[in-house]
Amino acid sequence: MMEAVVVEAANALRIRLLRNAEQDYTLMARWLSDERVLEFIFGRDTPYEYAKVVQKYGPRTEGRDPVVACIFGQAGLPLGYVQFYPVPDAAEYGLETAEGVYGVDLFIGEPEQWNKGIGTVILEAFTQHLFDGLGAVRIVIDPQVTNSRAIRCYEKCGFKRVKLLPRHELHEGEWRDAWLMVKDRP
Repeated sequence: MMEAVVVEAANALRIRLLRNAEQDYTLMARWLSDERVLEFIFGRDTPYEYAKVVQKYGPRTEGRDPVVACIFGQAGLPLGYVQFYPVPDAAEYGLETAEGVYGVDLFIGEPEQWNKGIGTVILEAFTQHLFDGLGAVRIVIDPQVTNSRAIRCYEKCGFKRVKLLPRHELHEGEWRDAWLMVKDRP
């Protein structure tokens, strides 16, 4: 587990580790209880109250989970969440190998900041960090096929749709298809 993750991005955006602190958990609970955010990530039927946030993200902040959880923001204001993890099983994505492959997930928790290019800037900086800092050879992301805003963002960052993942994610009571999107080390 890395001691700290701090990535500087364009437009004074910055990525830091999620802290094992009430302030960070309260922030996550607010974002993960907002129906506008949940529509695209866990589903509006799956809000995360404070205790559920601590249960899921606490092990990540303590290094007991291979997922590295981060908050990104601008001028000291938190805007969203990004995480990365070594892909443990190549078969989950139909890949030949998981060696050097990292998964990434992100969301902007402040809906008024959507459609401003923030996700693109964060993902560009974050993928560069994974390639340069961790030696990643490939990065994968798996948006639901209906999440066109996220797919456009990922494509702007150089991710390519390589495979449909049928019934990949349970979302609002139904199994949804997702795209396996890949960005290889330049």
